[in-house]
Amino acid sequence: MFNRRMSVMSGVVALGLALSGQAMAKFTEQEAVKLEADGKATLAKFEAQTKGADAVLANAKGILVCPSITKGGFLVGLESGECVLTKGSATPLYFGTSALKAGFLAGIENHAMILVLNTDEALAKFTSGKREWELGVDASLAVAKLGAGATIDTTNLKKAIVVFVFGEKGLIGDVSFQGSRFKQLDVKEQSVGY
Repeated sequence: MFNRRMSVMSGVVALGLALSGQAMAKFTEQEAVKLEADGKATLAKFEAQTKGADAVLANAKGILVCPSITKGGFLVGLESGECVLTKGSATPLYFGTSALKAGFLAGIENHAMILVLNTDEALAKFTSGKREWELGVDASLAVAKLGAGATIDTTNLKKAIVVFVFGEKGLIGDVSFQGSRFKQLDVKEQSVGY
């Protein structure tokens, strides 16, 4: 029994290290360019699949796009990904996101997330400083849902921060973000070795 628990815990730790490895690695200019392209593609897909998305995005003070967030584990899981602030800054800002999740988890899944910052105050809090920013601590949020006819349910869209999460089949509404952390990434110039 002890060996079985140790192997499960070892697996969780290994998965955690694999998922968080990107947060520890240097974020390069090449990765920034790719993240921007992936972010634009994610926004285009979201607007094409979701009626009313264009109006929500047009009125936003800031838009953070996370094209691919990976979540995995067994009973205890980790979530991580990289994001780009595509609106709300003179130049794109890059963030790593991570979270520790507990509950019934088994396996690995991927999803995209768009964080819409609807007020100047929410945008300023999110972009100020280099410290980690945590949902549920630094800000409360609303998770957007689809209404009848695959249009956005507008009841929660007046909150300072609205989160849209979607996978291959469209918008997902039953996701928890409490404890999700965001930390601004510094882009490292790639040196040419001779």
